[in-house]
Amino acid sequence: MNRLTLKLAVRTLHTGTVGTKGPTGRDLFNRMNSCIRDNDPSGAWLNYQQLLHMRTTEQPHSLNRSLFAQTPRPRDLPLSARPYIHDAHSRILRVLHINSIHGYSRPHLDQLAQWAAQYVREAAADSHVLAASDVNTLLHVFAVQRNGTAADHVWQYATLTGVVADVTNYNAYINACLRAGNYGRAFEVVREMRERGVQPSTWTQAYLIRLYGETGDLESARREFARACRNSPWTGVAETSSIGTKYWQEKTDDHGVYGLGIGTFNEMLGVLGRNGLMSEMRDLFMRFTGLSIEATDSELQARAQHTGLRPNAHTFHELIHWHATYWDMDTAVNIVRLMSKCGVRPVPKTLKLIVTPQTAERDVETCAQIAILLREEYGVQVSQSVVRIIETAREKAEEMEEQIKSAESQNPTFLQTLSNLTGLSGSAAPPKDS
Repeated sequence: MNRLTLKLAVRTLHTGTVGTKGPTGRDLFNRMNSCIRDNDPSGAWLNYQQLLHMRTTEQPHSLNRSLFAQTPRPRDLPLSARPYIHDAHSRILRVLHINSIHGYSRPHLDQLAQWAAQYVREAAADSHVLAASDVNTLLHVFAVQRNGTAADHVWQYATLTGVVADVTNYNAYINACLRAGNYGRAFEVVREMRERGVQPSTWTQAYLIRLYGETGDLESARREFARACRNSPWTGVAETSSIGTKYWQEKTDDHGVYGLGIGTFNEMLGVLGRNGLMSEMRDLFMRFTGLSIEATDSELQARAQHTGLRPNAHTFHELIHWHATYWDMDTAVNIVRLMSKCGVRPVPKTLKLIVTPQTAERDVETCAQIAILLREEYGVQVSQSVVRIIETAREKAEEMEEQIKSAESQNPTFLQTLSNLTGLSGSAAPPKDS
């Protein structure tokens, strides 16, 4: 064997390829990092896949395995993909971090979920140990996609690889179970968390309140909310109110390590709205924030000395969503005005909470006027989905009018009876009993 043949054999053993045609493992790894820094998820994932493919094609030459079974030389390492695989597994998850994405469509989300599923398969094949932050990233992707089965697989993989779950991991898994509708599994995770001695946080409490609300256990949600209120510095604000005593029944202390946060407060608002308790929802908002729905400028100035919670966008969206759902559109619009006065800018999602297929079918003209109002006064961009909802509702209304006119021409008595029953003709007398 001459020197050239020996050199090629060693390179074949260490890199699986002869020569240096195409990008090397180091090239692909650097390109992936560059795409991650440039916020290019597709490019980063493409280079990640090419790196994995290069790894699978790198097979040592069987005839020379015993002769050249030694550590690759430093100059041969850049040519191989193997030295970069585990670092690639750790860094590629940055493109799956939904918190860094300001907006995404359903196809985009499905693509992210497909990438996450492939990542779990590849990481498991390489015996890659996930970090706690990696578990949270994967669980968050499947939570937004409402894929409870995939979230269960991530949790099982993390457990088998020896990840010591902390409170953030448990919170992420509980949230994934909630979003997927696996309420029984969510309760099991909460019990497992307490049995292992993991101290719950404010977000654990918020998810537990939502869990009680989703399962129709309003009293348990109130008791959990009372537990947070007891450990809060502004407890007296609600305790002396007419609704405060209701939240202090059968209250228990959880070592005083967490109190009422805005996330817990928002979840309680959602529970009340889900149960149709709109008056109690408004009272709770006023007691803990010092704001009324129709707050004046003087009330807003007095709010600066209030020691209670400061509402965020999620707070206002909970109020808007449930008031619009129960067709209190005037109050929903007033909440939008209050939202703007408090320095929280209305966004397209705000309008989507008001204009839904259900509300548009009930009164398409009112929904169209609200869309125009938010666009002109607050600069809210009317999305294509809202436009389609309004157009579809108008087409249905016009179709209904055509059917009524057709029925009138064929049977005037039928139309008169229909008008009296539906209130289309306010001055018409009720039908006479036969």
